[in-house]
Amino acid sequence: MTTHVEDEPLDPKVEAIRKKMVRLLLVSGAIMMIGLMTVLIAIVYKLNESSAPAVAKSGAVSVPSGSEIISTAMGDGKIMLTVRNSDGKTSLMIFDEAGNPITQLAVNEQ
Repeated sequence: MTTHVEDEPLDPKVEAIRKKMVRLLLVSGAIMMIGLMTVLIAIVYKLNESSAPAVAKSGAVSVPSGSEIISTAMGDGKIMLTVRNSDGKTSLMIFDEAGNPITQLAVNEQ
């Protein structure tokens, strides 16, 4: 047969320390949960912010009449066109994202 032994009541000083430790555990756990929630919210916010579609700006670029656009490239808010002019010479035309010309470079074929 087994006998159940009742726990003896703790000394009042030990009981006070136990209550303080339980309170410290609860406060520490709450602070950890708040910190974890803050980090998770920041991660979700950053993921949603970076996945927002970029707003396309409308604009137009002008090339000389009779020219043929050979290729295009875009990057860093700039548009680059490789153009073959009506006289057969090739040039690079660079525009900003609004369509304003930045520079035009002649390509010398050798």
